[in-house]
Amino acid sequence: MARSLVPDAEGAGVAVIGAGIIGLCSALHLRRAGLDVTVYDAGGAAAGASFGNAGLISIDSCVPGPMPGMVVNVPRWLADPLGPLTIDPSYLPRMFPWLYRFLRAGTPGRALLAAQALNAMHRDSFDHYLDLLGSERFNDLFRLSGQVQLWNGGPDTEAGRTVRKIWEQNKVKVEELQQHELRQLVPDISPEAKGGLFFPRNGYTVSPRRLVDTLLQCFLEEGGRFRQERVMRIAPEGGGRVRLVTNLDDDVFSKVVVSAGAWSRALLAPLGVKLALDTERGYHVMVHGPSVDLRVPVLDKSRGFGATPLENGIRIAGTVELAGLDKPPNLKRADILLEHARRLFPSLKGERYTMWMGFRPSTPDSLPIIDTVPGQPGICIACGHGHFGMTAASTTGLVVAQKVLGNKTAIDADPYRLGRF
Repeated sequence: MARSLVPDAEGAGVAVIGAGIIGLCSALHLRRAGLDVTVYDAGGAAAGASFGNAGLISIDSCVPGPMPGMVVNVPRWLADPLGPLTIDPSYLPRMFPWLYRFLRAGTPGRALLAAQALNAMHRDSFDHYLDLLGSERFNDLFRLSGQVQLWNGGPDTEAGRTVRKIWEQNKVKVEELQQHELRQLVPDISPEAKGGLFFPRNGYTVSPRRLVDTLLQCFLEEGGRFRQERVMRIAPEGGGRVRLVTNLDDDVFSKVVVSAGAWSRALLAPLGVKLALDTERGYHVMVHGPSVDLRVPVLDKSRGFGATPLENGIRIAGTVELAGLDKPPNLKRADILLEHARRLFPSLKGERYTMWMGFRPSTPDSLPIIDTVPGQPGICIACGHGHFGMTAASTTGLVVAQKVLGNKTAIDADPYRLGRF
């Protein structure tokens, strides 16, 4: 796979901006191709969403965010203080263009096309992680346990019909669970849960933080370089070179990959690039020393959260808050997550609890942006993975490496083009 790529003839090196899961998978694929690669990140590895996400690797999850009939649920969600969505009124005018595109993407036809592109990105995720990490590290970090989903989208709703068509078209493997079967998989679940769905090909990482740290370790072991610096400006120069100005230094590269997550839009704006990108603020609560023996991840779709059995406890993660990058965390959202979890697992207690908030870099159609900047073929964009970053990263890194080198990509990259909006 990545090892068959051809080294860059220009020889001036590649810079990757961002040491999250997308940036490091891209950097390692590029390094495996024989390129001289430097990664920049002021926060170090696994900062932001790559640290605090739910840790799910969901190769059979390809249902996009915008779906038919969703708009009718928004007033109910916003009116419910325990609901899965909240919007800061002061941020709404800035968010409006993104929301308008989101609503337009929620037709059955567009949802089916987005699902096809998500499936292409996700289906080989485990294989590409195995290629990047090797079997020993892969087996240490991943569990191919399947996932349980509690979902209230009945077959007679427009969304339910679309979801089932998505599963059929993309050959998603999903099994119906009766209540007794659900309790065999999740013994501590509430009797209120009468049944669910099981996705046997999905899984999770036991530690999102350690996964990203391990990718960085692999990258450094193979000759890559890491600079803990903040990139302040991307400045194209003559001859196809690109200068990066940081808070400590500056350097010139032949290629630059912008994988700075939610901060990619601000970095690219001075180049005239308008990313259809905004942030879905997500929260988690870590339950350390949990009283519940959780064996597989459980996702409660109606309440917008999931519970994952990580190596240091159970992570309760989810909900969507639309409030931008600058507003302080609203820790009531984390309290709501814990309240939901205790309702789903009535016996859940912990020795201690820790809370977190981070920024999901999201596009209106749930598809990432993987493309070169118009007129600047030396600058590649890889961001906007939203809720699917952990799953999509290993394939994204391969596609980025192939695009940087001008090679044919392993999957059709047209659905992820910058200009689709």
